[in-house]
Amino acid sequence: MVTNTDEWASAELAVKNLLQQRLQSAIARAGLPAIDDIPLNRSKNCQHILYVSAIALKLAKVWQQPSEAIAQQIAETLKVPCSKDFVIEILPPGILQFELTDAALAIWLQRLAQNPLPVPESQIIPLTLPVDALFPIQYSHARCCSLLRMAHRDRLIALARPDEPATPEIWSLAAPNPIPWLDGSGRLRLVHPAERSLISQQLAVLDSLVAVFGGGDREKPVNYFKLANSLSEAFQTFYSQCRIWGEVKTETPKLAVARLGLVLATQSLLRFMLVNLLNAVAPLEL
Repeated sequence: MVTNTDEWASAELAVKNLLQQRLQSAIARAGLPAIDDIPLNRSKNCQHILYVSAIALKLAKVWQQPSEAIAQQIAETLKVPCSKDFVIEILPPGILQFELTDAALAIWLQRLAQNPLPVPESQIIPLTLPVDALFPIQYSHARCCSLLRMAHRDRLIALARPDEPATPEIWSLAAPNPIPWLDGSGRLRLVHPAERSLISQQLAVLDSLVAVFGGGDREKPVNYFKLANSLSEAFQTFYSQCRIWGEVKTETPKLAVARLGLVLATQSLLRFMLVNLLNAVAPLEL
């Protein structure tokens, strides 16, 4: 998603946190007054990865300039560092809109699917929940593991360690690497509404957990169970509506592999939340 790997590592996959850092830098370079609290929110549109900021409206009151002029200054300053990652638009009356490009999203997904999440920097007090409440999340995790092992046996993918006796920190993919997220035209293959909703939920998880990884201040307490349950539900919808085998495997094998990439990414997130945040087992099978 970003060309600077050090910046990418520090962002820890939280796109919102990365954007906030870039906005801070852009404000400083444009000579505008520094501001600690930059308003930035994800759009509810699951089919497009959109973030919107009213920072120009906030600065207009202090800087005594029209908000659209300030938004234009910030957008111009961000043009070079964000050119490969975001399409920037200015909406009336000076709202900055950032849309994640397909190329950037593909790199984000690749990193999520093939790199273990960092260990939390601060001690987390896990929630104590009834076993029955956790079962749907554990079931989704086990289903992810089952699909990955099945795909390995069918030679759709090659897992580096397919016979792990317990759930690994992450399922390392030997081939294909990278996953074919993009088609020949550079567009993301994953366009089904259920695929986009699952990606949207993955982004929401990482944006919400940024403080857990030491990448920013937590604005409000996070309901880890609700977050994990929402991801589990999005995965179940994806699994019921987006086939991997049958005609998809035969006629569009790269789409099948891209969908397995979503399974890899989901498994990694579910395992992290079950083990580190919910004090539960992440089962290999059920």
